[in-house]
Amino acid sequence: MRYRLQTVLLVLTGAAGACAAVMVGCGPTPQQRAVRGYVQAVAAYEQGDADRAIARLETATKHDPNLTMARGLLGDLYRGKGEYGRAAQQYEVLARLDPYTPANHYKLGVAYQLLQRIGDAAASYLRALQLDPRDANTSMNLGLAYLALGQREDALRYTERATILDPRSADAWSNLGVALEATGDFARAEAAYRRSLDLNPAQQQTLLNLGLNLTTQGKGADAVIIMERLLKNSDTPATRKRYGDALAKAGRYDDAVKQYNAALAQNPEYYEALNGIGWVRIAEYRKGLELDDAKRRSALDVWRKSLQIRPDQPRIQTAVGDWGNTALFRK
Repeated sequence: MRYRLQTVLLVLTGAAGACAAVMVGCGPTPQQRAVRGYVQAVAAYEQGDADRAIARLETATKHDPNLTMARGLLGDLYRGKGEYGRAAQQYEVLARLDPYTPANHYKLGVAYQLLQRIGDAAASYLRALQLDPRDANTSMNLGLAYLALGQREDALRYTERATILDPRSADAWSNLGVALEATGDFARAEAAYRRSLDLNPAQQQTLLNLGLNLTTQGKGADAVIIMERLLKNSDTPATRKRYGDALAKAGRYDDAVKQYNAALAQNPEYYEALNGIGWVRIAEYRKGLELDDAKRRSALDVWRKSLQIRPDQPRIQTAVGDWGNTALFRK
């Protein structure tokens, strides 16, 4: 984010010269002080001193509350520091001062979205799209806002539109996949994720989404390939657990348990890995015609341990009740 200052410096020089021509000793106007503060802020920003840049911009906006370039940069700097509320305040003023620039409403929408003010974010994105209907990022973000609001069809419409506006955007295709999954269309979601990865193979989150998608579809062998690829760059308990899920779907139960145990070695409190072991043991128990009761007891043991870590797990509580009732399964 770099700013051209030549025009601003000319304004300062011209204004100062005009002042000197009228009377000796006159001071700069508030507007001139504001622009000077903006120039100093950009210099501080380019030197890597965001705090000094913010201080200069705050002073500049006090001298001239209508200085849009200062409002925009100040909002950007606050957003970069994670101070989304302050960023939104600046963008709100910016959008009021310059309501016909789409980027002002887009930035405001992003700040609102980061603040979880999703309805306000959607309204800002819609205004930006009214001004520039062909902006792919705005369309994509609006789709994500609608997804967060539970409006799945609207989410699908706008995320799909983003891929049409910018078919080379890996992010657009990835987010279309998320929207398609929300509508239950896992096959098309898979295609969208794969298209995204074709455009940018380094996307770890998209790789994970594709692996989970394939696991959900029961494509265990394909999911294993994706999760192995993900694991090379992201060896975390969550990745190990999901790799185990893919292996379990592929019927590779011993390998699945190894991955669950690897996740637990990294985080002994990772109850989801314990749950995975339990489900594998039950799958093995059923595959063995329910003759190896040690498998069932092993599942119950790890599930009970999981519930000690996190008691609020209705599905596991139900499983313990069901599989713990041996009389039920002897009928």
